[in-house]
Order: sequence, then structure tokens, then C-alpha cells
Amino acid sequence: MRRRFFVLLATACLCLMTYGLAGAAPAVPVWVALSETGGAHAEAVEALRADVEQALPGRIEWRVAHWSQFTSAKPEPHWIIAVGTAAQRGMQELFAGDPTPPPLLAILVPRLAFERIADPARLRGGSLSAVFLDQPPARQLELIRLALPAVRNVGILVGAESKAHGAGLEKAARERGMRLATSQAGQDGLFQALQSLLAEVEALLALPDPAVFNSQTAANILTAAYRRQVPLVGFSPAYARAGALLALYSTPAQVGLRGGEVLRQSLAGRTLPPPQWPREFAVAVNQDVARSLGFTLEQSHLAEQLRQRERP
Repeated sequence: MRRRFFVLLATACLCLMTYGLAGAAPAVPVWVALSETGGAHAEAVEALRADVEQALPGRIEWRVAHWSQFTSAKPEPHWIIAVGTAAQRGMQELFAGDPTPPPLLAILVPRLAFERIADPARLRGGSLSAVFLDQPPARQLELIRLALPAVRNVGILVGAESKAHGAGLEKAARERGMRLATSQAGQDGLFQALQSLLAEVEALLALPDPAVFNSQTAANILTAAYRRQVPLVGFSPAYARAGALLALYSTPAQVGLRGGEVLRQSLAGRTLPPPQWPREFAVAVNQDVARSLGFTLEQSHLAEQLRQRERP
């Protein structure tokens, strides 16, 4: 009798174990392809994974590597996160022959770069999206309105690609009682276009167009604007450190956090949303430049004012 009791107990335990294994949801395979293995890209991935793991502990089977290490599309993941432009391009090419490729979310990508290489068919089909690195027009113009309330004429220096984004900025400026002046760097040269623009504006908004703002041109643009006493609003903290009055940007962790939110929502059954701007952001102020130009600005206060404007 005692032996029979232990046999029944063992059988019951085995049944319970089997039922538990059968009922457990399998881990969802997610690839995270990096354009760079350290720095900002690693910071974004850390924030993304932390957000997902907190909400869905153990539900994801992560594979994180430089994009070049993903040499085969098999076994196919359920989701792909591409961090940076090179990873986005690499993952699109890897699954180019797949009639039903896994959804691809690109994060930490500038809008211009994303749109340049995005697969139009995948965009239309809803299997490709992004969380951009740069900021929405309304947020950029609202920061200028809050920090520089007397400014009515804002200038942007554009290239052939970024010119197309002027319409959104013009609308945001008009809604705030401002006028947007646009000067395109063309055959006449970048600095001739800049000097012409600085003569008619009260503030200059830098756009993340590498054809215009890059390591060879940034210092000269900042110097020219400062000499004309035209405050410049940059798109990264490096611009504020280098001499811009203000910078509006999202940190890699903030972009990664939004990427994690999008992934969680999609895993819950929602469709992949359209490409979007980051929700969270930061403001930097160069206090030396502010004093020189006669402004009193506090970056945390400006950031909080902006957040309040965006709250529903």
C-alpha cells in the first residue's frame, strides 16, 4: 500500500510538471541588430531590454549582436530591432527575398536617413517602422517660443534632402506667430547661403542633415551665428557644448525606452505603429553663450514647460 502511494504521488507530480511545460508560453525570438556594439547604441538597447523585461520577464529570447553577424535569415525571428542606420539597411537586405519578413523596428535613426533607405513596400504593408533620433517640428518651434519669446523670424539652413521637411517646420512656426526663412546650400556654397540667412533672422534652427551640419562645417556655422548675435538651436548636447545657445535632443536611453514600449504593444497584438518621434527629450543650455547674448535660461525649467505643452 505504501509503495502504491508513492507511485501515485510520483505520477501526479509528473503530470503536473508536464502540464506546466505544455501550458507555458514559448519565448518569443527577437533579434537586436546593432550598427555599433558600444556607446549610444548599447545604451539604447539596455533601456529597451530593461523596459520589456520588466513587463514581460522571461518572455523574450534575445539575440543581440552587430548587424554583420546576422548572416542567415534562419531560424527566422518573430521581431527585429535595428539600432542605427547601418543595422536597418543590413536587416532589410537580409530579408529582402522573404515575401513575409518579420516586423522590423529601427531605433536611433535620423528621419532623413530612415526615409532614404526604407523599403516602401514594407512601409505600406506595416512591417517596417521607426523611433527617430531627431525631434518633431512642433517641439522645436515651441522651445524657441518659450526660450526666446521676442523672436519672430527663425531660419533653417537645408540641403537637397532636408528641404522637403521645411513644410512641417513652416506650419509649426506659423502656428506660433513666427516666420520661417529657408536657405538652401547649393552650388553657390554653404557659407554664402548661411550669411544670407543670418542677415534676415533672429534665431537659427539646426537640422540633422549631414550634408549641411557635419564635423567640417559645424564650428564655422556656430562661429558665424555667434558673431551676428543670432542664437543657434542645435540637435545634440555636443552643439550646446560647442557654442549653440540651446540644444533639443533625446538621449539614447529615451529612444530605447520608446522602442521597448512599441515592442511590448506589438507583442500584445497591436499592429506596428507608423514611424514616430521620441516621446521623451532633454534640453541643454550653454550658459556662457546665454549670458553673452543677454538671456537668462534654465534648462530643466524649459524642458518641463515643453512637457506640459505636450501633455493631453
